[in-house]
Amino acid sequence: MKGTEDNNVFSRDIASWDSYHMAKFIHMSDSEAVEAIQPQLSNIAKVVDLCVQSIRAGGKVIYSGAGTSGRIAVQDVAELRPTFGIKNDMFDYMMAGGEQAIIESVEGAEDSLTAPSEILRNKRLSKGDVVIGITASGTTPFVLESMKYARSIGAYTVALTNNSDRPVSKLADIAIEILSGPEVIQGSTRMKSGTAQKMVLNIISTAAAVKLGYTHRNTMMKMQSWFNQKLRARAVKMLVDEFGVTEEEARKTLEKYAYHVEDAFNYYDRKSS
Repeated sequence: MKGTEDNNVFSRDIASWDSYHMAKFIHMSDSEAVEAIQPQLSNIAKVVDLCVQSIRAGGKVIYSGAGTSGRIAVQDVAELRPTFGIKNDMFDYMMAGGEQAIIESVEGAEDSLTAPSEILRNKRLSKGDVVIGITASGTTPFVLESMKYARSIGAYTVALTNNSDRPVSKLADIAIEILSGPEVIQGSTRMKSGTAQKMVLNIISTAAAVKLGYTHRNTMMKMQSWFNQKLRARAVKMLVDEFGVTEEEARKTLEKYAYHVEDAFNYYDRKSS
């Protein structure tokens, strides 16, 4: 299969298409990203188990990325705390160019050969931790250097890339190669490459959270529901669905525990035992 930087012969005339034709073709291309994940599910499962093993031993998982890949990593980490109550001491990220690069391009950041080791030292990366290098091309210097440093101190390394047999995979204990192929717009890996990466990180972080006990069956019992009205309403529905109580009773119980969902779940578990 051709790589992410190759020209997509099927979209060469895209500038002449109407908007519906464009939307249909881009959607079709995104479906290819979904299908490309299937052959890598075994490796993804291995990464889940590796992350769980590391965190249970007191370690942490750090995503490393630049550009789109880095921003996807930031998004995944940022959503873990309100969703599961998981903090940065378990899942964290490092972004080429730092916080500024989250919203705008920082020239030369992804080519840095010195920043990765400095960042990982500041984050106190240790033996047994996990660094997941995310790079569509598989050649991003910032990501490669972060993995080299991780290996040098005995941390585990994982590659998440959209090409095969690239340098990032050679530095990995486990390589997840999502071969999503050429982009609709040549080299624009913010498209289906990024989509595939986000789906893989969703699987890894969600499955790890479940295995680490951050859910009650399939509900977000550690969700920080006091943040806003929508989350408070969701917490009420979770108690109604799980324990068969009325909305009014669920609301009163949550108010009693300041909308700490886990405490409300524990209350009903004790009550039913």
